[in-house]
Amino acid sequence: MPETVTVSDLHNQILNEFFKRISTRTRIVGKISITSGVKPSTIKTYYNKLIAFFRWLEHHNHLNKSITPYMTKPPSPKYDDQKALSDEEVSKIIASVTLYSMDYTFLYSRDIAIISLLLYTGIRKGELLALRIGDVNFQQRTLFINGSSSKSKRSRYIPIHYALISHLKSYLKERELLKTTCQALIISSKEDRAFTVHGMKYWVKKYSRLSGVKFHIHRFRHTFACKLAKQNADIVSIMKVMGHATTQMTERYLRSIQSENSRSYIDKLTF
Repeated sequence: MPETVTVSDLHNQILNEFFKRISTRTRIVGKISITSGVKPSTIKTYYNKLIAFFRWLEHHNHLNKSITPYMTKPPSPKYDDQKALSDEEVSKIIASVTLYSMDYTFLYSRDIAIISLLLYTGIRKGELLALRIGDVNFQQRTLFINGSSSKSKRSRYIPIHYALISHLKSYLKERELLKTTCQALIISSKEDRAFTVHGMKYWVKKYSRLSGVKFHIHRFRHTFACKLAKQNADIVSIMKVMGHATTQMTERYLRSIQSENSRSYIDKLTF
């Protein structure tokens, strides 16, 4: 919007014109891919941020007249994609870890621990990288997520599965053999330091190639939420363990559950 330089340039249809332009403009994604427009979810995000700013301008009398009532709210995006990993895809990723690192026990135990943490707790990438050894409590079977590393800025405790406990103990045993001193839970396989964002990016790229499964870390989070829902966990419990502020956010993670998944429950109905 090059013609919009100062507050005085804002008018009733400014936001509508903005959405019209970004929905038709072309842009380069990656190195060579050319696409046009943006996703409906991106438009909704833009709207929420901009409308809040415009209302702030009105509240503090930086605008001579109100313009927000004239701005059309974009429709809520419809999600029909499946972001959760299937059991087959999870098996392929685990198999690729086993085949690639079977000759290096530490690497194998660490990478299996990473996958287990993602699958059994649904934590975010930043939360995973920020974990400390002291955040794992084997006696109480809990994992502490520090709010400073969480997107929600809320600290929480996540109950941990027995399988995850087993994998974590195996991993920590291998760490002891290396005599590491780093207090980060997940560490580099080359140096005594915490696993980094760049290291995680390489990790995902490597196992995506080896397994043939196109994935990113957040897909494990969707998988965790969907698995809990299929086990009849109530949505409030899922919301709490994932660190969401509202159930509306949690519902977005359950969109991979299709109507066909209700077959087993329907078959058990009696009247």
